[in-house]
Amino acid sequence: MKTKRQRFYLSKSASVLEHQEAFYITTIGRSYKINRTIATFLRLLAEPRTAKELVTDVQHLTAAPDPAAIRAVVDKFLRDMYRLEIVRREGDVDVATLHQHYQAGDLVGRYRIGALLSLDDQFVQVYKATNCETDQPVVLKMFSHRPEAVTDSKTLAKGLRQFQQEFELMGSLPPHPNVCALHSYHPEPYPHAVLEYLRGCTVSQGLTQNLFREADKPQLVAQMLRGLAHVHAHGIIHGDIHPRNFMVDGERVCLIDFGFAHRRGVTEEHQVINRGGAACYLPPERVNQHHYKFSKRAADFRSEVYQVGLVIYKLCYGQVPFEGGTWLELAASITSHNFGQRLSAAVPHERVLLRALHQNPAERYSDAAELLTAWQQATEQPVATAPVG
Repeated sequence: MKTKRQRFYLSKSASVLEHQEAFYITTIGRSYKINRTIATFLRLLAEPRTAKELVTDVQHLTAAPDPAAIRAVVDKFLRDMYRLEIVRREGDVDVATLHQHYQAGDLVGRYRIGALLSLDDQFVQVYKATNCETDQPVVLKMFSHRPEAVTDSKTLAKGLRQFQQEFELMGSLPPHPNVCALHSYHPEPYPHAVLEYLRGCTVSQGLTQNLFREADKPQLVAQMLRGLAHVHAHGIIHGDIHPRNFMVDGERVCLIDFGFAHRRGVTEEHQVINRGGAACYLPPERVNQHHYKFSKRAADFRSEVYQVGLVIYKLCYGQVPFEGGTWLELAASITSHNFGQRLSAAVPHERVLLRALHQNPAERYSDAAELLTAWQQATEQPVATAPVG
């Protein structure tokens, strides 16, 4: 991306926040911890500026003598922030300017639109809806039916491929009580999927609201692992394991959101492989110690064992153990943390977590099914004799 003469601004979907002496960028569906310097840079972009103007602003703030050195930093900063859709160029379609496609009461086939549940990105919107024939609630996940609003055809094509792939993979899975059900997928007149509607809350919300009893946690974990083990058993990598992607609906736990899913053993030539994910839940081998490019490789079964192990750790102990005011500090904490400081091999379920959270992927359980068996044995739950899948 060239920065010369182009004017950049902070996306309307992004906010720079300060809380308890820490700084954050919040966007639609994501939050990043940053330092004071990055926060200052971003606040300079409250009004559109060229890179040259930004260099001048930085010189005034820092009294730095070398504008060429500042320009190199500014250009890289703008490229990285643009890739994350935190900074936009004048003339781009801004995610925040994309309004919901439907209003409550609109009809899509036999479904009546209800509340907008989420606006995932510039392409995907998720609604609660009602089947007019059965009066049952469902979720509609819809790809943009206004693709002409998107100027980057490559981005649009990749977004559509990933959307289609999400539901091809979900459709290939046999039904399982711990995986959100896909009712149907419709490629025309515009791509959309009809999904099971789950009441309740995410694991993340439940922890925040202190909804889970200690006595219930072993069984909650077992259900999370059964869902992920079912996915792994059918050769699928979920790609985005973290507490917000497990829903608790009464006594049932469901794995949701296959937007980053891909098939194991299939190359990038034949499928979309997204290397993203929730930064705090990336395993050490995927962490890229770069200012903004958080992940350096795609997920696999062993990396997802680590990620679900970290979800279990948070469920049991309240928070993840990593520290850092910036991504580089957080990345260093993730790649060096010793879980043995908190967990004891003498405690059965902690011994299981120590292996799941091992720094070396080869030392972890090979997949979620192996972790599930170990967890059930450690917590004295019945071990299923039938295949997970």
